[in-house]
Amino acid sequence: MCNSWINAHNMYRWTVNLNLFKKAKKYPGYFNRVITPANVIEFENAFRKTISETGLFEVAGEVCFWKNYSNFQSRNRITLKLLTHLQIPMNWISFTQTIERLSNQSSYNNFITFRDTCNQPRGFATPLTFLAFYNPTEYPMVDKHIAYWWVENKAHYGYESSPIFSQRGDGWVQTYTTSQNKQNWVAYISWTEFCRDYARRVTKKCKENWRARDVEMAVWEAQKHNISLNVLPLNC
Repeated sequence: MCNSWINAHNMYRWTVNLNLFKKAKKYPGYFNRVITPANVIEFENAFRKTISETGLFEVAGEVCFWKNYSNFQSRNRITLKLLTHLQIPMNWISFTQTIERLSNQSSYNNFITFRDTCNQPRGFATPLTFLAFYNPTEYPMVDKHIAYWWVENKAHYGYESSPIFSQRGDGWVQTYTTSQNKQNWVAYISWTEFCRDYARRVTKKCKENWRARDVEMAVWEAQKHNISLNVLPLNC
C-alpha cells in the first residue's frame, strides 16, 4: 500500500543549475551550485535560515530561479525583477515579516499582502514556493501538474467538495481577476489540508518522516507519469 507513494516520491528528479541565471556574476557567492533531489532540503533550509537569521535577500532570488527554471523565456526576467525589488532593505524586511505572518495565519488577505512584497501582483506559484520553502512541514507548492491532478483525483481521496484551481487552456493557474485569486486560494488551502493529511498517514503507515512538501513531490511525479497512488486508511 505504501509502495505507490514511496516510489513516486523516489522518482523526483528536479535538477536546477543556478549558474545558468543570466546575471549570476552580479551576485558573488550565490547562483553557483546545482540543486538536486539530494540537496534540495539543504536548499530549503538555507532559505529559511536566511530569513530568520542572516537577512540576505539573494537566496530568495535563487529560489525564484529554481521554481521558474523550466520557463526558459521568462526565468531570468522574473528572477532579476525579484532581486531588484528585494535588494531595497525595506522591501526585504517586508518580505520576511509577511512570509512569517502568512505561515502562522494562512488567510487570503495575508497571501495577497505577501504576494505584493514579492513584487508579483499576479503571482501564485512562485509566492507559494517561498511559503513551502519557509515551512515545508505544513505547506506544499502548486503548479499546473498539481492542479491537473487535484481536479482529476480529489474526490477519490475524500475531498470531493473541495474547489479546483482556475487554469488557463495551457494548464497554468490563472490569477487575472479577484474571483480567480479567491478560488485559487481556497483550492490551495484544501490542497494543503490534503498534503498535511497524507503526510501524517504516510508517516504512520509507511514509517517515513514525510512533510506536506513530500506529499506534493510524490503527487507531482504521479501526475507526470500517470502513477496511481493508493488511498491510505484514515486510521492507519
